Amino acid sequence: MTMPPDSGWTVPPPPPLPPNGQDRPIHGRKVAAGLGIAAGGQVLAIGVGVLVTILLASSDNSENALLGVYLEMLLQLVLFVACLVVGIVWIARRDRGLGIGILIGWAVSVIVFPVAGIGVCIALVNANSGTV
Repeated sequence: MTMPPDSGWTVPPPPPLPPNGQDRPIHGRKVAAGLGIAAGGQVLAIGVGVLVTILLASSDNSENALLGVYLEMLLQLVLFVACLVVGIVWIARRDRGLGIGILIGWAVSVIVFPVAGIGVCIALVNANSGTV
């Protein structure tokens, strides 16, 4: 069905272009800031996990020290979801460099930091329980 020629309807204008007609640039310092944010989150999550493991291992019932390892794994899962959501939102709506930096920073730091943190937690649990 076509509109009558005198209806006054017109085609809407196209959406506005980004400033200067170019895509939003990705700045290296913003990517580095995102890397730092993700690495800082990893250090914080591991610090909390190791601290809880130390506190539980030094208590009267050191059997609960394994809860620190579980807490560490839970914190890593929460950090993953947070970095994924925040990174994607920043890429889509705000500063692409910071969003990309957060995603890359999490991916790089998840290889190194959790292995060390969970390894320390397990070593503490084994040292206090007398097993090898």
